[in-house]
Amino acid sequence: MSIIHKTEAIVLERRDYRETSYLLSFFTADFGKIRCQAKGARRRAGKFGTNFLPLSYNTIVFYENRKNELHIISQADLLEHFGNIDKHIEKLSYASYFLELANTAMPFEEKNYDVFILLTNFLKFLDKEDTIHTIARVFEVKFLNLSGFKPRLDCCVHCGSQLFDKSRFSYVLGGLLCPDCFGADRKAHTLLQGTIATIKHIEKSGLDKIVNFRMVPRVADELEEVLRRFIDFHIGGDFKSLQFLKKVRGEHV
Repeated sequence: MSIIHKTEAIVLERRDYRETSYLLSFFTADFGKIRCQAKGARRRAGKFGTNFLPLSYNTIVFYENRKNELHIISQADLLEHFGNIDKHIEKLSYASYFLELANTAMPFEEKNYDVFILLTNFLKFLDKEDTIHTIARVFEVKFLNLSGFKPRLDCCVHCGSQLFDKSRFSYVLGGLLCPDCFGADRKAHTLLQGTIATIKHIEKSGLDKIVNFRMVPRVADELEEVLRRFIDFHIGGDFKSLQFLKKVRGEHV
């Protein structure tokens, strides 16, 4: 007998499936990332109370499929569509990146309510706010912190000893090294103290207090490079949304 579940869900990805259905990836409040089939949703408009577009926040009811983890949607209702994001190309690119990052990094069917709330809050912020200077960096730091990929900055990642001013950052080991452990990764390099302090500040600050704070250019540039390389190494880096944003800005891809 199939088990029926109800949960709130953010659409991460929607793809056409066969002739009449959608194949969907959700990040849910109660089950983490799941895959579902919405049978007949393409053929019969209005079958569900939502069109399952990415950037939509829904309540879904699904039958659990224990054989192949492709569950069947039986009911869905739209709670909120972040329509203002679609009107701004940079906002849309950032929002798509957040969804891509969650879809890539998070395992299937592992509940992480904190990440669900993080995604929801950032989409709501993008939908209503005009200034988005540091939104990607803030999301990356907070996402890494909540998803299990957080870089170790409070002590030496290799030996656990206390850190002082002379430390180096190792992408391979995932954190700072003390001088005694520099040999553990010869490619580790020094970071600006302002970059380390900024990461720690973002980790402990609320979204409303931190998302549009200004960084000095050197720190902003280094923080972007550090987070990009760290995510590339530990999660993967082929994010179509970021490639598109670079093209829009005329940057080298």
